[in-house]
Amino acid sequence: MAVAQERNGDKMPNIDKFRQYHFDATTKVSENTRTLALSAIAIVWLFKTEKDGQYIVPEVLLIPLLLVVGGLALDFLQYIYRSVVWHVIFRRKEKELSKGKITEQTELYVSPWVNFFAYLFFYAKAILLVVAYWKLATYFYSVVKWSA
Repeated sequence: MAVAQERNGDKMPNIDKFRQYHFDATTKVSENTRTLALSAIAIVWLFKTEKDGQYIVPEVLLIPLLLVVGGLALDFLQYIYRSVVWHVIFRRKEKELSKGKITEQTELYVSPWVNFFAYLFFYAKAILLVVAYWKLATYFYSVVKWSA
């Protein structure tokens, strides 16, 4: 959709524009993942009961809750990993710059494998959230009475 909007005659966006589309989309997925995860925790909390001063959550909701917490953990790990790996790369290049091995204008390249674990965490958290919401939806559908 965005590509079609960017067309100017036969001219198509360059790779930097595609990179920006990708960055915008993954950023939005990560934001939504956090929102959906926190919302799922609230949904589980709605189904709690209280007995003898203790909260009881239906056992069937333990798996979705663990999946959601796992998704949040993977989200956090994704950003920790990216921060650390890109900090290391930046510091190495900064040392090369200070030693005169590269200049401010030098085009720098890194292996695409640098982001492997970040993408692994990214896709895994999305999958965990989809499965968690599927389980929440099936539970919700089974316990809620629908009237005409």
